[in-house]
Amino acid sequence: MLRGCILTVRALIGVALLLLAAPFAAAQSGVDGAEQSTVRVAVIVEAGDARSLIGTGSGFVVGPNLVVTNAHVVAPVRQQDGAGVAVIAPGGDGMLPARIVSYSALSDLALLEVRGGGRLTPLTISLAEPRPGDAIVALGYPDVDDIRRSADELISPMTPSRTTGAIASLRERAPTGDPIPTINHEAVISSGSSGGPLLDDCGRVLGVNTWHARGRDTIETRGVATRASQLLEFLDEAGVRATTTDERCLTVTERVEAERASTVEALQTQNRELAAKLETADRLTRLALVILLGGTVALLVAVIVLGAIVFGRRHMTRATDPEPHPASMRRGAPGVLAVVAGATVAAVLVVVAGVYLWRYRDLGAAPSAARAFAGEQTCALDRGASANVGEDEEDASFAASGDLCVNGRTLYAPSENGRSYQRVMLSRERRAIDVLTLYPRGRRFERERFALSSGDFDRALESAGGALDGCGASREAVQQRNASLLEFTTGEPTQRLVWRCEPAAPAQE
Repeated sequence: MLRGCILTVRALIGVALLLLAAPFAAAQSGVDGAEQSTVRVAVIVEAGDARSLIGTGSGFVVGPNLVVTNAHVVAPVRQQDGAGVAVIAPGGDGMLPARIVSYSALSDLALLEVRGGGRLTPLTISLAEPRPGDAIVALGYPDVDDIRRSADELISPMTPSRTTGAIASLRERAPTGDPIPTINHEAVISSGSSGGPLLDDCGRVLGVNTWHARGRDTIETRGVATRASQLLEFLDEAGVRATTTDERCLTVTERVEAERASTVEALQTQNRELAAKLETADRLTRLALVILLGGTVALLVAVIVLGAIVFGRRHMTRATDPEPHPASMRRGAPGVLAVVAGATVAAVLVVVAGVYLWRYRDLGAAPSAARAFAGEQTCALDRGASANVGEDEEDASFAASGDLCVNGRTLYAPSENGRSYQRVMLSRERRAIDVLTLYPRGRRFERERFALSSGDFDRALESAGGALDGCGASREAVQQRNASLLEFTTGEPTQRLVWRCEPAAPAQE
């Protein structure tokens, strides 16, 4: 039966993998959504009743009613009397007045506060390091789209222009020579695109389009964007907490593989859970059978003893007194009742023992399994059960004591279910949380890694408190630290590694 169920689940894996041909519209819809948060920035001069448009650029939403653009786009507002700035959202009703709340000529960035209108949705800024060759999308309002448009049309809501390409290179200086980290890319931009977002395929901000450069001896042009790291530094100084993510946008091939790995892992987990449930059901069935047989034997013995006593007393009575008196019959009744009571007590004890074994069959199993896990262990990395395995990941080995202190310095504490032991640790190098879990009964060791933002990592570091004293630490202290750090592990882990462990072979003489 168990093999049949496992084969059925394995067959479902094949069916699920066929479903991975479903569309990968998430990235596309992410860019589509970003269009609604990419705005035109207009600089307008009012003189009496006359109003004239003296310049336009692009921008995008980074917070509630907050828009980022280039400083050079809104510079005339600071330089010319009567000049003001307005924002035109693609889904709005027209111009929304704005004011400059932060301005940096060095980084060529400006922050605008929009007054009036509906709530604008902020874009998510990527913390992942961009790489040459990654696909990108540029959104904005380039002047090549507006050559024949009137001023009235330019201040009317319209969808931003979209161009695509790839990252060509990363530089630490802008075309002006200033020390600004930049992205050189192949998406076509021109005047008017300044201040618009440079996005990955998932619609997350990689940079701010600021320049378009041409080669000295060629006609080749490149778009140049201020990198997201510089943008975040500018926003931090302005007191704006932007929406960020450290997840890298996957290519179509990577998404296919990630979806496949996720589906396989989910089905394998279901397979393992089903196998465990069937094994538990099998053990309970055998236990119930033993209890039933024991109860039956006890009842049979009680009936035999009762029959023997009754038969013996009747035989003796007939031999001494062919016509027994009622008084002698009354004297025999207590003996019969004692036997019946004894049989009842025995049956109750058997039932109680069975219930106890059923409900508390796992008590004591975990400590004994932990003791069996003690000693030198050699663990082979199970790549099939793991996810996002790095090239540097390999087999592991360690020594565990009977109370599961690993390598003489890291004490593990029982998890809530009592069937595994955990240690939750902070990785300063990777700014992540590692959840280490030992499964003594299954002889399995797992590590799940959860990446954290800079703010969450600092809060987790503060929550962890001081160092624990190696194997001398109390399990309560380990459990308390585990619980405090697990609060920061939201969503799916960025990496999951599974090792299968066996006792290390004794050294050969």
